Formats: sequence, C-alpha cells, structure tokens
Amino acid sequence: MANPDPVHAVQWPLSVHLETIDAMVNFEIHNHPVYTGVEVQSFDDEAHGTGVLVLMCRADNGKVDVYQQPGLTIDRSGYGIAAGLGDWFTVDISPAVLEVSDSGVHVDIKFDDKIGRAIEIQVDDRNGKRRCTAEFLAPVGAEIEHPTELMLVWMRRFDLVRQTGIDPVVRIDGESIRIGRLPGRWMHRRHLIKVASDLWIVSVNPDESKGTLDAHGPGEANAQLHLSPPPPAPGMLKPGEVLTGKWSVSIGDHADVVSGTWKCAGTPVVALTFAVTRGWQPRQLPLFMRVVTTVLPMFRRWPTTYMWEARADVRDGYKVEATWRRTVHKKNLYTKVTS
Repeated sequence: MANPDPVHAVQWPLSVHLETIDAMVNFEIHNHPVYTGVEVQSFDDEAHGTGVLVLMCRADNGKVDVYQQPGLTIDRSGYGIAAGLGDWFTVDISPAVLEVSDSGVHVDIKFDDKIGRAIEIQVDDRNGKRRCTAEFLAPVGAEIEHPTELMLVWMRRFDLVRQTGIDPVVRIDGESIRIGRLPGRWMHRRHLIKVASDLWIVSVNPDESKGTLDAHGPGEANAQLHLSPPPPAPGMLKPGEVLTGKWSVSIGDHADVVSGTWKCAGTPVVALTFAVTRGWQPRQLPLFMRVVTTVLPMFRRWPTTYMWEARADVRDGYKVEATWRRTVHKKNLYTKVTS
C-alpha cells in the first residue's frame, strides 16, 4: 500500500481532553517560609481509584509538590500548575477525609511532608443548613507560568466554607497557620477556603494531544472544541494565502466558556495561531461571588493572556510543533486583597 500523501495526512493537533475530580478544597497560606498554598483533591471512580491527594505550593520556587495515597492512578501531566510540578510522593494520609455535600464540608487530613513536617487540615462547616453553590471557572491558569495547555477547571458546585461555631484549623509542624481572607467577612460570613464538588478539568490543545474535538467523561461530563470554519490542513494552504476563523470551547450546557480567533498563514513554514479574545462571563452567581469577580476581573480575563501557535515546515515533511505561551503574566490584585 502506498504511503498517504503528506499534504492530506498531516493535521494540526487540535483537541480537548477531559478529566474529572470528585471534590476539592483549596486555600492560600500567608507569611509561611515553606508553603504558600494547599489543595486537597478526592477521587472515587474507576479511572483514578478511591482516595485523596494533597498539593503543596512551595514558597521558594513556586513549584507544586504532590502527596497521594497509595492505590490512586493519576495522570501527572495535568499538574503543571503555578511554576510547574515539583516532587511527587506516595505517602500514608490518615485521616484522609474530604466530604462535600449539600449540608456542608468536612475535611480531616494529616500526613508528613518530605522532610517530616506534620501537615494537619481540619474544616467543618456543617450547621444543618443547605449550602448555596454555583458553577464557577477556577482561575488556575492565571498562575501557570509555562503552560502546556489551556486548562479550564469547571467547578459545577462551588462555594466558600461558611463561618460556623467551628473554626478551620491548619497546622504545619505543629504551628497554626494563617490562611487568606476576604474583606467584608462580617457581611458574607465566609472563610477564604474554596470548596467544590464534581469538577471537570478541560485541556485545550494539550502538548501531548490525547483528545478529540468532542471529549466525554463519566456521567454527563463533556466538552467540545468548536471551529468556525475548521482551519486548513498544513499542506492545503496556498502560497501567500491568509485564512482566519473563530473557535470556542463549550463545557456541558455552557457554550463559549472561552472563545477566540484563529489565523493560518505562511509558506514554507505554515503557522496556525489561536488567540483567546473572550474570557469567562459569569452568570447566576450568588451576590458575594458576583462582587468578587467584578472587583477582581482576573477571574474573568485570565484566559485572554493565552496564545497557542503551531508551525508546520513544508520542507521537513510537514513536521508540526505547537506550544502555548502567556502573552501577559502580571501579578494581580488577588494576593493583596486577600492577605
């Protein structure tokens, strides 16, 4: 059988990939010499197994160390957040409780980090009242310095931990730690501890393309990359021709969670670029969340600092190389406001 014509066989690595997380709790740490933030994630499905892992963001270099329970199967490529992935450990985490329900949040975590410091996290806002949650796009990508994908973390049931008679406890090596806080706590009565359940992590054009234009996960989890029109294959662009179009990502029932334009031009090196021109537009948020996302526009605008470019060299067998980069990466007001 003859080899396929490279003009038609080579395609751009366009795709979306979807992972799911059962629940998570996340908070920032202030004025600590070792760590600046913590996130606990729980899993309970066939793909990952059952258990928790803990992400610890280091103060010295911004990298994230991960501590997971034995028996979990985790794709580490999705954990290049902040300044990138640090060390990964499988450790005993006991207790290992992360429960998020309509009635409240219960967290009880204890383990030792890589040099033996005890990490303890205790949160309990169960007060007999039903929680009011919202769908929310987490600004994880705002702090990624060297992106390998456009990561969209869609939290289907997001909330902040409520103030109750039980205050959260965070200790590192036996020392109580101060976490971030939102102004106006007397009014909104929330701790700055983010909590969510049923998370869908959507990767757009990941470096190692492993998805399709229509990705599905457990249950009703789904995401789509829409192209209008689809860009031409690398070898189909005529000399001097410049083509443009639009693209967008839908997650579940939410169309155009982010969107932008594409441009294809150049010979003998053909370049396809994706610009993000429209960030997330929050809708139907509780009042205090609307205030936060308005006062701190980074929650909505951070995707517009991302640009994807793929290049195919006609002289090198249409070999395609693609990468994401940040067009702007400035410190935002979030840290100042919540410290």
